Amino acid sequence: MSEVKSKPRKIGGASLVDEAAKKLRILALSREHGEFLGSEEEMIERLQVSRPTLRQASARVVQENLVSIKRGVGGGYFASRPGSLSVSRMAALYLMSRNAGLSETTAAMKPIRAELAMRAAACTDAELRAKLRNFIEQQTAALSAYTDSDEDSQGYREFLRSEREFGQILGAMSQNSVLILLLEILYDFSSQLRRGQDVLIDRPDRVRTYRELRLKLANTILEGDVEMAELASHRCSTTIDEWMDEGLKNTMFTDTVLHDD
Repeated sequence: MSEVKSKPRKIGGASLVDEAAKKLRILALSREHGEFLGSEEEMIERLQVSRPTLRQASARVVQENLVSIKRGVGGGYFASRPGSLSVSRMAALYLMSRNAGLSETTAAMKPIRAELAMRAAACTDAELRAKLRNFIEQQTAALSAYTDSDEDSQGYREFLRSEREFGQILGAMSQNSVLILLLEILYDFSSQLRRGQDVLIDRPDRVRTYRELRLKLANTILEGDVEMAELASHRCSTTIDEWMDEGLKNTMFTDTVLHDD
């Protein structure tokens, strides 16, 4: 006689695993990243479930990057936070399944970046404005000393670092978590492009042009000019769009981040 597998018990339409996973999510989100939640025995007692149910539930929440589990001495359950990279990978899979093109990404991000710039220009937080001012001073000095021959691999990595830093400053000044996430997805996705799909790498002339446009954008934001910040943001985005159209207009997601070189 073949063994009949029992289905998970349910409570009001939800399985015990569903309920345990829900409780574990709530617990993890109530704690700081990396904070200890308890040992396996403590979690079993806290959630009032069996060991198999806890392990099934925790497997789900671990996949969501809300909990991490460490084995051995000093181990147990710890609160975690999902990073934008995991979200961007799923976004890439979604777009691949719909046969989307790279140009659709830049088109969609244009108004998002503009909204970030406008919100940042309206920011009155003295500490955040000081960070932007320091960024402008550093980038002004870097641009003055910049030559095309400087754009080796190390120089390009520094440019990418500065672009990420600028985005983080704008995100903080915008005070909008949704916009911050969308911008992080853009950066993470761009970092996964193959070398031949990066419109700036090995193009020091373009890097210089973009640096100059970005610096103008940063200055308009610091001046608190919302309308000019929107225009300056559009100039940055339009320039990238034009470079994308030159060589990658018809490139699809199926040719990009998950493609084997």
